[in-house]
Amino acid sequence: MKILITAGYHLSEDKLDLLRDLGCHPVLWSKEKEPVTEEHWDADILFSYQVFNYTDVRRFHNLKLIQLTSSGIDHIPVEYLREKNIKLCNARGIYSIPIAEWVLLKTMEIYRNSRFYEKAQEAKRWKKHREMEEIYGKTVGIVGTGSIGTETAKRFHSFGAKVVGINRDGRKVEAFDECYSIHHLAKVVGEWDVLVLALPLTKDTEGLINEAILAQMKKEALLINVSRGPVIVEEALMDHLNRERLKGAALDVFQEEPLPEESLWWSHPKVLVTPHVSFLSTSVPERAFQLAYRNIKAFKEGRPLENLQP
Repeated sequence: MKILITAGYHLSEDKLDLLRDLGCHPVLWSKEKEPVTEEHWDADILFSYQVFNYTDVRRFHNLKLIQLTSSGIDHIPVEYLREKNIKLCNARGIYSIPIAEWVLLKTMEIYRNSRFYEKAQEAKRWKKHREMEEIYGKTVGIVGTGSIGTETAKRFHSFGAKVVGINRDGRKVEAFDECYSIHHLAKVVGEWDVLVLALPLTKDTEGLINEAILAQMKKEALLINVSRGPVIVEEALMDHLNRERLKGAALDVFQEEPLPEESLWWSHPKVLVTPHVSFLSTSVPERAFQLAYRNIKAFKEGRPLENLQP
């Protein structure tokens, strides 16, 4: 089987040899943001991130399995894959640890006034800010109880917080003290000190955090988004921050990416901005390869696949 690797990761010869030992022929495509050329349209397996942004999936006439290096599948033509019985596996789980750590980092940056001390250091001023808060004793609500939400919940627990989860049906998930259905969000969001968004973007979750939800939040609450930008109605969030109806926000994702230079988010005093990097870690490429290797091996042996999408 031919494996076309467009994942943007450098695979060592040792790793390529592991794939060859499975009876596969791995081919590296280094031009990730260019259309795949005709000599590779016969690939049986794709190990990829954004290949379908640049190459029509119908070009791959032998395609049987896609192993993504992303968790989100909103950029994938899933209906076509179902029609052709092409297996699709995402990378759920490989980014959960760095994202969870990013959430804790940004929460602490806001609670411990890191921005104030960064400015004081730049100005060489020995100055103290007395308004420093703790995570201990806070109530954290996490919308999305999958791998990212679970890893985030574990870390907040270790700081002594109560953690509430929101998912589609309210099912209990380990690592959360309580779980509620998404339909109860408006009723419980007002009890939280921190709202973390860690849910996938779908037609049902787009615009989920709107004026009505924001109006229910505590005035001193934090909002942290590691989901996708469109789950928030950005105009409503900006309005609440401007009117000091929220303590602050940490945003790694936005409606428009890259964020334009003229965007007001860059300079907002209550907002921490990062350029969609919460998932980055030097440990991620190894996790991605190991997941791909296990799934390719399982596929060849006719066994169940990890993270298989319906």
